[in-house]
Amino acid sequence: METPPPTQLERPRSVAEIIGEALDIYRRYPLLFLTLAFGVIVPYELAVLAATGEGPLATQNHRSAGVAILLFLLDYALVQPLISALQIHAVMQIGGGRRPQLAQVAAPGLRVLPEVAAAVIAAGLGIALGFLALILPGILLALRWSVVAQVAAVDHDGWLPSLRRSGELTRGNYLRIFGLLLLNGLLAGGVTLAAAAIPLGSTSGPASVALGIVARTLTASFTALALALLYFDLRARRSGIAVQPAPEEQPPHDGP
Repeated sequence: METPPPTQLERPRSVAEIIGEALDIYRRYPLLFLTLAFGVIVPYELAVLAATGEGPLATQNHRSAGVAILLFLLDYALVQPLISALQIHAVMQIGGGRRPQLAQVAAPGLRVLPEVAAAVIAAGLGIALGFLALILPGILLALRWSVVAQVAAVDHDGWLPSLRRSGELTRGNYLRIFGLLLLNGLLAGGVTLAAAAIPLGSTSGPASVALGIVARTLTASFTALALALLYFDLRARRSGIAVQPAPEEQPPHDGP
């Protein structure tokens, strides 16, 4: 099988370029990224279904506050960090010109999960306190620590250095990060709303549950892929790597 050409990961990108390159990588390796997210989301969603009787597309208005908070914490502290850890290792293999294999991606992703989860939980606590204070500090902290999972997965330095490093990388880029997160949120919301609009009967029925898992898999995997590319974009900007202009075409040489 032909080895794919390496992808230059560490280079500055606009928000549009991050989304475009994420779509391109997704198109090249759809089965890999879907499988990585699917393997995390299916057990979680089936556990939620067993515990609450609700599928992924069910409205959550009637859930008790305790159940809603518990499910949010499980999702935030385990599901999202694991998907992020798995996918950034896949992206790193693609950047090295290797064809990523599921086993080679899953092993390092699972090894760093405790560090990634610890960093994400610490960031989540800080963001929550920021929102409780005046809302604006919570938004700023969410932008500051937007790539903390990716930093923890790559650097392996522990949760506190990961928080510091994420803050260093994101400094001066809050507007771009906000634009990317907003665009990702709109895309994910659109996919979820489109799936929920399909009449499949009860939201806890097999068809609705299956559709909800597919929708969640698509949105979670693409968001994690876009954040992985954001991480490398921020690293490039922090290192001072400039955008390389395309070489100008030389005019033909007629003679000596």
